[in-house]
Amino acid sequence: MATLKRTMDQVMDKEEGEDMSAGENCPMPTQDITLNLKNRAKAITSASYGPENPKLPNEAFWRKKSDQWDISIEDSKKSLCGNCAAFNVSDKLKQCIAQGIGMEADPWGTIKLADLGYCEIFDFKCAASRTCDAWVVGGPNTGEQEGEESENYEEGEEE
Repeated sequence: MATLKRTMDQVMDKEEGEDMSAGENCPMPTQDITLNLKNRAKAITSASYGPENPKLPNEAFWRKKSDQWDISIEDSKKSLCGNCAAFNVSDKLKQCIAQGIGMEADPWGTIKLADLGYCEIFDFKCAASRTCDAWVVGGPNTGEQEGEESENYEEGEEE
């Protein structure tokens, strides 16, 4: 409710002819941490997004993935968000992520350290070193191929 009120206040404060803020062209989960966490939780529960800490061995997690995909554990560890076709790492999306993080932190340092992108399947900020059951070959989406990047990011909330 607070997010809706903040959004309405921003729209109502806009003067005629005034430029819209850059965040209005960004997926809402990049600007609203609560929505981002809600969508990430959906990816965790419905598509086994993980592992929680990719720097740990996580043998049970990777064994389950390899059994599910009927591949070796070594091969399952190569199917990561960072090379998923739904992982958007375009400059435009990274700018949205940085804006959503804000200047209270070091947004570009955070993006680089976590190797963040945007999951276009589950609509949330995603770490390249993780994976989920919805992984799709062919990524990441860098925004360089024609028609690869959507111009309108106003969607992103669950329906």
